[in-house]
Amino acid sequence: MSVEFQTVAVFGKRDSTDFAPLKQLRDFLIRHGRNVILEKRAAEALGLDCGRTLEEIGTQADLFIIYGGDGTFLGISRRMAKYEVPFIGINAGRLGFITDIPSERMGNELSEILNGHYYTDSRTLLECIQMRGDKEVYRNVALNEVVISRGVSGGMVECSVIVNRLQMCSMHADGLIVSTPTGSTAYALSAGGPMIYPSVPCMLMIPVAPHTLSNRPIVLPESSLIEICVTQIRDAILYFDMQDQNEVLINDVLKISPYKHTIKILHPTSHNYFDTLNQKLHWNYNPTDR
Repeated sequence: MSVEFQTVAVFGKRDSTDFAPLKQLRDFLIRHGRNVILEKRAAEALGLDCGRTLEEIGTQADLFIIYGGDGTFLGISRRMAKYEVPFIGINAGRLGFITDIPSERMGNELSEILNGHYYTDSRTLLECIQMRGDKEVYRNVALNEVVISRGVSGGMVECSVIVNRLQMCSMHADGLIVSTPTGSTAYALSAGGPMIYPSVPCMLMIPVAPHTLSNRPIVLPESSLIEICVTQIRDAILYFDMQDQNEVLINDVLKISPYKHTIKILHPTSHNYFDTLNQKLHWNYNPTDR
């Protein structure tokens, strides 16, 4: 038996009150000789004494297992990335693009990983610092994308974009997406961006419904510093993976660059990213193949 991952933290959906799957996971891991810790709320609901704070989990666990959908994975991984602990995603949601292990197969595939048969998939995150004059007013990280979007008034966003201290463009649009390769199959794809293999070291910038035909998506080096200077808006919101948000004002500057921490996702050796594209997004689907 592999001696890796002796202390495993199990996370579930943040707003769920059904903790039975977490108990099943805990029992499975204990049978495989692992110590298991949970967030305090889940542990208390199950009457267990293994509850920990997020900080305690980050410093004590060797492995994070997330049971939920892609949204659950995004929310937890962004908060726990700084601990540099590998993740496993078990899909209990709809799409399951990042949480790629189906819940009905989790026993077999977790056993394979716990026995040392897996490969590691490293993913970049983005950090955005929102400046108002000389003052930092907000900071957060995203695994999929950072988005500036028009607010409830429906007015367009006017902004100037600077990349690595060089003026790149000015644009009028409903919004602007700065995406990681992981996020290229999320909102960025819906806005007309290309799919990018997760390990490609780059970031992607896509205007949302631009007012001119010349504003097109562009792929930039992963090391880029993107500065978005907001020159005119009625109202606008800054989003992180469409989960956390903050209001944007005229003359705010958004500084976006790679986050200093990455996340590592563990996959069974049978995992194939192209199969995921085919099964989840029907990519390269031939209607005659039945």
